[in-house]
Amino acid sequence: MGKHWTMRKVLMVVTATLALAACGGEKTVYSDAEGNEVKVVREGDGETSEIEITSADGSATVNIDGAGGNAKLPLGLSVYPGAKVVSSMTSNSNGKTGGMVVMESSANRDTVIAWYRKALEGKGFRIESEITTQELKAISGTGDGGSFSLQVAPAETGSSITLIAGEG
Repeated sequence: MGKHWTMRKVLMVVTATLALAACGGEKTVYSDAEGNEVKVVREGDGETSEIEITSADGSATVNIDGAGGNAKLPLGLSVYPGAKVVSSMTSNSNGKTGGMVVMESSANRDTVIAWYRKALEGKGFRIESEITTQELKAISGTGDGGSFSLQVAPAETGSSITLIAGEG
């Protein structure tokens, strides 16, 4: 898996591990053709889980809250005001934190994007890319010590919001 864990690697392993969490498995060891091993241990009831990922290069801990009760984001980022948190995930990889929060809001996507743009720029983040399609609007960028990605798509009663942020 390379010399250093990145937030992208952690999120990819976690995505692969969600199937393990859903199946109720507790410990799995993955290995590549070269014999490098990654051990994944899960504790919890599936709705709320803690996953520990360990390899020769380091370790990461991921907390998943399918009920969205404990949404925490790194870099001082916040949940959109009045939004309902659908699910959240936080990680700690060799001392660097990251997280993903999925929210629902009655606000339209342009209002949500404008609020986050102002909040992010106020914290010193630079918006480096912006995408608008019929289905979603997204912005991403970097700031001192981290990066973020925000996607807002139409939902039945407003918007579905996915915010991913991490240090490093």
